[in-house]
Amino acid sequence: MKILIFSASTGGGHKRAAAALEDTIHRLDPEAEVTVVDGLRAIGKVYDTTAVKGYYFLVKKAPKFYGGLYKVTDRRNIAYKATMKINSAQSEKLLKEIEKHNPDVIIMCHAFITAMVSRLKKHGKLLDVKAIALITDYDAHRTYIAPNIDAYVLAEPQMAPKLINEYDVDESIIYPLGIPTFEKFSEPGVKDEICRREGLDPDKTTVLLMAGSFGVTGVLKFYKKLAEIDDSLQFIVITGKNEKLYEKLKETVEEENAASRTKLLYFVDNVEDYMHVSDLIVTKPGGLTISESLACHLPMAIYNAYPGQEQYNVNFLLKQKAAISVDKKTGAEEIIKLLQSPERLSEMRENCIRLARPKAAEDMYKLARQLDEQQTAAEPKQ
Repeated sequence: MKILIFSASTGGGHKRAAAALEDTIHRLDPEAEVTVVDGLRAIGKVYDTTAVKGYYFLVKKAPKFYGGLYKVTDRRNIAYKATMKINSAQSEKLLKEIEKHNPDVIIMCHAFITAMVSRLKKHGKLLDVKAIALITDYDAHRTYIAPNIDAYVLAEPQMAPKLINEYDVDESIIYPLGIPTFEKFSEPGVKDEICRREGLDPDKTTVLLMAGSFGVTGVLKFYKKLAEIDDSLQFIVITGKNEKLYEKLKETVEEENAASRTKLLYFVDNVEDYMHVSDLIVTKPGGLTISESLACHLPMAIYNAYPGQEQYNVNFLLKQKAAISVDKKTGAEEIIKLLQSPERLSEMRENCIRLARPKAAEDMYKLARQLDEQQTAAEPKQ
């Protein structure tokens, strides 16, 4: 079976979900042909730059406008129709990329790509190809929904009624399997061994702070305040590929005389180890970060959620009591209060366990095989 996975660079979540899915499929079926392609980039440099840079600009510089646009395009109106028309118009360019790989199944990790694949199937260009749309957040949005899609994979079962009642999606093609994560997130190593290897104290309460893919500097304020309030805490701080933030945090660690209880990191490829040994993560609410935290059964303190999908992600987590939402002014005090309440923290951890979908990637592969087998069975015999 040939599987083509389309990701995108609008945030790190789409690419990480695609990579986790690819890794799982290769592990389960070494003979499967899996290709991951940045769909927006494949269409062309101008379209990719406009979509990616436009997205980053809006969420960083004009978050309220982005939030308003997100809400407006979630309804059937001129703005929604224009968005879908602009994206689906690029479908012929995407077809050239698809024809290179001749897939049996296409998995779309981005809404724009879903619109394009939908149009191609409508015009008979992909008659023998099954299409699976993966929604990489904890709330659905209308731009993900298009005709001729064979399956919708949701992060969580409670999203299904919205697709059925508001978007008129057939219940039979909705699969709440979860967002794919790497297997290592749901298979923890031994805490003592990880701590010994990473130079951490396994007996200390540990807070993991992550800047997120946008390199948000709010993590700097949280760290400084937390280090001042409670000198018994141990910190793991990951800045991502943000040199400026890393240098600022390095200075702050020295100012607070907290080097012995702070592990400051730039970009890492073993974030799961740090999640497994932590008691709480302070982070932005991207869909993949949430899924990985849930897989590690790690309660979350969410900060700086921008309007749109991140705020909807927060709303879901708060409703499920798997996270708290904190602001810049009182956030540190709220985090300390939570850490001093073992019962509440334990309840949040249990809720994370309940919400985790550790087999999401494996189940998506099984779904792809099932759809491919249905297509093969339906093809007329020669």
